[in-house]
This record gives sequence, C-alpha cells and structure tokens, in this order.
Amino acid sequence: MNRFFYTQSQLLDEHTVELSGEDAHHLLRVLRASAGESLELCNETGQCRRAEIIITEKNGVSCRLGDFLPDSEASVQFILAFGLLKGEKAEVVLQKATELGAAGFIPFISSRTVIRPEKDMENRRQRWQKIIRSAAAQSRRNLIPPIAPPASWEQLLKLAKSFDKALLFWEAEGEGQLCAVLRNIQPKSRVLLVTGPEGGFSDEEVLVAKSHGLASVTLGPRILRAETAALVALAVSLYQAGEMGGS
Repeated sequence: MNRFFYTQSQLLDEHTVELSGEDAHHLLRVLRASAGESLELCNETGQCRRAEIIITEKNGVSCRLGDFLPDSEASVQFILAFGLLKGEKAEVVLQKATELGAAGFIPFISSRTVIRPEKDMENRRQRWQKIIRSAAAQSRRNLIPPIAPPASWEQLLKLAKSFDKALLFWEAEGEGQLCAVLRNIQPKSRVLLVTGPEGGFSDEEVLVAKSHGLASVTLGPRILRAETAALVALAVSLYQAGEMGGS
C-alpha cells in the first residue's frame, strides 16, 4: 500500500487530508488512483493512519483518515554524519540509509573531503530532501529523516557533545569494538555515527575527535569505500541495538 506524508496545514478537518502538488500528481497520473482506494498517511509527528480517497480533482486528492498504524521507527535514534561525497554517492547513502532507518543526516567537510560545498548546495540539499522523502514513503517509515546543512569538522565535533553516544568509524582502528560501545544501549538514546569521506580521516582528526569524546570503532580489517562504510556502519549499529534481529 502506498504511503504519503502530510503537514498540519493539509488538514481540512479532524479526519480529512488534502494531498496536492507532487503527491496528488503521483496518485492521479502515475498510480491512476480513484475514489474508494486505500492508502497510508503520516503526519509530522510520525503518526500514521490508513486512509481512503474520497474526492479526486484536477490538482488535489481528499482522503478520509481511518485506523492508526504501528510505529516502524527504530527505538534508538541513529543519526548518520558522513563526509560529503561526489556525484550520486551521497544520494545513494541518503536513499539506502533512510530505508534502513537512519533518524537523520549531517553531511560534513573535513580535511580530506574530495569536494567542497558548491554555489548550488541549497538546490542539491533540496534534491536530497526529495530523495529522503521518497525513500521514507517506499520503506514505510513513520517519519521523514531531516538532513542538516553541511557542517565543518569543528562544527560536527561540537554537535557530537549533544548526543548520548558518538562513534567514529575509522579504518585504522584496531581495538574499538562496536558491540562493546553499544552494549546495553537504551531505547530513545540518540547516537551519532560518523563515517569519513573518500579520502578518509587524518590521524590528527581522529585524535581531536577522541579528545571530544567520540569512541573510535572498527568495521573490520577490510577497507570499505566511503559510501559502503556509511551504510554498513548504520546497518550493524541498528542490528546491535536489536532493530534488525540483533540482541
């Protein structure tokens, strides 16, 4: 069943939502939906309900809200901070990490980041938000993960202090074990996962990160591409927290 997201402003009354713009176009022109068909609608707080299309118009679709649906969000909030990546690599990370269950994203620029923020970075971020929204609907998320503007390495380290735990995934780490760091992680905890850019982290950056309280952990002896490392870091963290069959 198709899932869509709506805001408070789209409520016509307590039980009626009007979808417009791209959502209405997708329903009417792509899915060829008509009155009487069912769908799922989620609001800004992550509350999802079954709904029935009651009116279809040229530029809008009115839906009547029904039964509430279970929450699919992870009990532990894993926010993925990844080194800004070239081309479509960032888009792949955002799409797949949203499907997996990332609670949010912070792209950052460090000393070995291959690319720098472009003049059209805001346009690129808007495209990222569309990709995240689409992936959230496809994977039946209750919430659309937010993405922050690109941060500097210094800004990221300051942000890390606001999390319950902050982990740095480093290819040269020989001892730090993810299972030990996330052992007995509590529901509702906010955990920052930091993975590097194509050029990796410098030794100095790792030392500074550790001095700011980040725990350095390994993903094993094999060297992963930056986009692979970001997705694996998230997946194994979710598994360790019991969100993908882990203990």
